[in-house]
Amino acid sequence: MAVPEPYATVGRLLVAIAVMIAPTLLFLGLVRGLERLRDDDLVDEWLRTRGDERAVADLDDALGAVASGASFEPDRSSVMACPVCGATNRADVAYCRECLTRLS
Repeated sequence: MAVPEPYATVGRLLVAIAVMIAPTLLFLGLVRGLERLRDDDLVDEWLRTRGDERAVADLDDALGAVASGASFEPDRSSVMACPVCGATNRADVAYCRECLTRLS
């Protein structure tokens, strides 16, 4: 077996380091980008047009709410039961999630 040249070894080490670090940096960049989008004024404006007066900052701390013991109850006005199988579906869907019956 031939001994690799020093530059080849250094190159392989650099590639290995890049392969280990790049996914972490990309993930952190994605998380930071999503945080910026979450706090965007455009999202606040969209919420206001849908009739929700709360700011995005009031809605974004789901982990903090879970940690504090808050429970999330579904809004019953936005749910409907399938007439065929009785499964609970969101009111804005066209088909049942269980039996795929068209909902009206």
